[in-house]
Amino acid sequence: MSTILRNRLTLSGALWGLLLALLPATLAFDGFSLSPFLVAALLFSALSGAVGALVAGRRARRASGRGWASVSGVGALQGIVAAVVATLSIWLALTATMTGFSPAAPGRLTILISNPTIFLQSALAAVVVFVYAASVGLLLSPLVGSAILRLVRAEGRGSHRRTVGETG
Repeated sequence: MSTILRNRLTLSGALWGLLLALLPATLAFDGFSLSPFLVAALLFSALSGAVGALVAGRRARRASGRGWASVSGVGALQGIVAAVVATLSIWLALTATMTGFSPAAPGRLTILISNPTIFLQSALAAVVVFVYAASVGLLLSPLVGSAILRLVRAEGRGSHRRTVGETG
């Protein structure tokens, strides 16, 4: 995978992750009031979208079909991978936030030993994140898959060009 394709997939996946996170963020954070957790949630959504797009882009390079099943499969892979990454990252961020963890007070995580309900409450919220992200990712998989395949195929057509670091 060339550097240009990797950058394009990362950027498009990050933007897609942010776009999907905007609706729940505005509903959950009182009209989008800026808070450290909101910033972390948006960063994690961008990260999850980027990781999902990179994984799906690697799969799209090996996909030979041009039909609806191939396009939807690539889009569904992006949606599921992004949902898993978003779920794990939000679960950890919410757990840390609920315990009062900060760089100034790292010992606050020990509250989890005496109060494991925080861990379970954050897990429940993470399940909601997974259901939302996976369902939207699967519903829009043909759209996302076609965009990823278009990026990969555009790179394949331009493979006669030099890539970064190539000499000769």
